[in-house]
Amino acid sequence: QRTKMTLQCRILKAATLYSFVTKSFAFHASPKALLNSFPVSRLDGGGGVSRCLSSLPTEEPGKKELPSDYPNIDRIIPALSAIRKACRITMLLQPNTVLSSISGITKSDTSPVTIGDFAAQAIVLNILNEAFDGQDIFVAEEGSSNLVSDKGDLSNEILDVFKKCGLGEIISDADDLKRSIDLGQTYTSDGKLQKSVIEKQELYVGSDGKKRTWCLDPIDGTRGFLRGKREGGQYCIALALMEDGVPTIGILACPNLPSSTSDDNYEWLEDETEANNILTRGCIFVASRGGGCYQLPLFAQMDIATNNGDESTVGANKINVTQNDGKGSVPLNQARFCIGVEKYGDPEGKVSAIAKKIHGELDELGDILSKYTRRMDSQVKYGVAARGGAEIITRLPKKSYVEWIWDHAAGRVVIEEAGGLQTDVNGDLINYGKGAKMDPDVDGILISSGGLFHKQLLKAYKEQEAER
Repeated sequence: QRTKMTLQCRILKAATLYSFVTKSFAFHASPKALLNSFPVSRLDGGGGVSRCLSSLPTEEPGKKELPSDYPNIDRIIPALSAIRKACRITMLLQPNTVLSSISGITKSDTSPVTIGDFAAQAIVLNILNEAFDGQDIFVAEEGSSNLVSDKGDLSNEILDVFKKCGLGEIISDADDLKRSIDLGQTYTSDGKLQKSVIEKQELYVGSDGKKRTWCLDPIDGTRGFLRGKREGGQYCIALALMEDGVPTIGILACPNLPSSTSDDNYEWLEDETEANNILTRGCIFVASRGGGCYQLPLFAQMDIATNNGDESTVGANKINVTQNDGKGSVPLNQARFCIGVEKYGDPEGKVSAIAKKIHGELDELGDILSKYTRRMDSQVKYGVAARGGAEIITRLPKKSYVEWIWDHAAGRVVIEEAGGLQTDVNGDLINYGKGAKMDPDVDGILISSGGLFHKQLLKAYKEQEAER
């Protein structure tokens, strides 16, 4: 059962914040036959108290959440505000289980996309574009062309969601919605930046001479999102800033992840509801090159009300990976793997082969021993490893697959600023300056707590490759 060592005192200090819970509404995400339907259910989880998302605490973090001299703080503040607004949307729409429905489509590559993906992308890009006077470049996953088909138009449903979340004044009509979504459609089908975008980068180069590009995955881990919050469905909103092709800011907002850095219970407990887990579930990982990695609460005002520390860093919890010199609490041969729920991330069974090299054995089904395994979707895995909840993450898809940068850019900054490392399978840093896609020569991605853990991981990978 989840550790509750500070929960009671935090609840007492945050009692005034619970008024928004009592102003609950029952939002029924009933099926609409616009396009294909995906599972979702009522926000209240079958009798629990709904979160009143239009009355959630302010997303405006100010400079008190992070150190005043934190690198890139003036860009991080509007980014956090945008992402927290997007979290209102995804929290409203994420299913509790896999047994009800949310509107969306299946894209040509068979991947699902929901109204939550479109809505979150539109809000984040709209806010950032306004914040930076239209001068920054954006690369994002979704395009407005998928909003409309012969089965209907999702635009009005998304606009209705904005209103329910108290965001209707930001994007109020279908044209603005589509323009906002398509701010991120700056690349061609092969992932290269469009010529006009490159020219814009040259025109609006920063005072430091750097070209800036924001990279967004509005719902990273859509399959986890659809799996449902009560069935351990993890997802995140992943945002990265790249300067001259190098990721320098990474933000991962994880609404369904327990906020305790020592919490091993990623699935909902039997007595858990949206009302009683306000302070125990949901967090944001923020990292900036040279400034370290911090874990923040999902919504800023909650944290300000419960702070006991220095006012200059209200709620900021600096995190680090597991000690990686072989002298820490986790021995190298007991490294924990944080891997995807589904097998498509490792179609050839390489991860199990690597684990056998490290642990010395597998279970009776030929899989990683359960005590060394955590399974979840999305870049949430990077956050878990960054705070010491796992030591190894792998991404080893089929040879023909070329990775999109939004699936790993934010995670790279988070893990590196926490003391870990992300490389390709040869141990080289990955080039994020090729456009929306990585170099096709990247055969896989290895992520770890760094140090001896990464050396061991590279060695195990090469050994199992040699045996194939």
